[in-house]
Amino acid sequence: MASSTLHSSAFICRSCSRQLRPCLPSSTSRTFSTTPSAGMPSSSSPYSPNYIDIPHPPQRYAPYKPRAKGIRPVPRKIFPNAASAKKVTPEYLALVSKEPINHSRPGENAPATEKAYISWRERMAESRRRNIRDGLLQLHAEKLHNDSIIAARSAKKQEIRRKLLAEEDPEIVKLTTPTILSALRQKQPLTDPDREERLARKRENYIRAEEKKLLARRENLHELYIRAHEFTLTEAQLDALINAKFNDLAMAESINEIPPDSRGIVSEERREVRGPNDWAFGDERITKTFVEALTGGSTRYQPTLEEKIDRDDALMSELDVLAPKGMQHGLAGYRGRRRDSQVTPATDLFSVLIGNTPKRE
Repeated sequence: MASSTLHSSAFICRSCSRQLRPCLPSSTSRTFSTTPSAGMPSSSSPYSPNYIDIPHPPQRYAPYKPRAKGIRPVPRKIFPNAASAKKVTPEYLALVSKEPINHSRPGENAPATEKAYISWRERMAESRRRNIRDGLLQLHAEKLHNDSIIAARSAKKQEIRRKLLAEEDPEIVKLTTPTILSALRQKQPLTDPDREERLARKRENYIRAEEKKLLARRENLHELYIRAHEFTLTEAQLDALINAKFNDLAMAESINEIPPDSRGIVSEERREVRGPNDWAFGDERITKTFVEALTGGSTRYQPTLEEKIDRDDALMSELDVLAPKGMQHGLAGYRGRRRDSQVTPATDLFSVLIGNTPKRE
């Protein structure tokens, strides 16, 4: 008994069960088979998964349940409401399973096969009438039975709930229940001392917002009234506008027109902007920044050729004063004495800039 219990245990491996099993005499277990018995040591290869005994739980594999193919249709409700109970009345059953009015009677000389066929059809019709009557009565009885079970279960749950609500809480529940729950059970509204002030402030904000909307609407209507003379209302005005915008002369002028420079843009803005906004063009830096933003270029002052020549003369005069005696200025970056008759490209350019014609030997 003990050996069988140990051997069948689910949490003891086979090796342990063999060690715990009492040894039996060899004469009693002698067999003519060459296969090693369960009591002998395991002769499995080290590469075999059965080389090490691992205990398995009692329910290693769940029972296999074959999957039913397809989708079962949802059963139709024969009695969806109380009004459908008329389906089990004798009048309704007689209406859905009418008795035959004309009976087919085979002739006296009719063959036996025809007589058998007519009798078979009568039996089939009678079975259909009987089946629909019995089916409706049985389905109605099952519905009443199921409804009674559901009603009894619901009544039982309601009775249990009513008893639980009616009975008093145990002493341990009263001692361990937090006091915050008693405050949460209060049905009184929350206190709001600043309610009137908050409502008055919101009312004022609402009135102020409505006044802003009204003023904005009036401004829009006034702007619409002012610009009403620019609207195109008739076909004649539309034709005149199209002819003025898309005639050949206007298109030719737009193609051959020279783009405006910075001074033209500033003058145009000065002509358009009058009155209190004229101060914006008083500052020269603001004007230059505005013009550079419009044209995308620089508005730095570009000196004329005469101004450049005068500036170079002044620079050379300063160099002559600061330079040592006998120092002649020729090419930039070179120092030393030069002959008066030596003419270089730099001296020619300087002579042209100051207005003198260089003399060549």
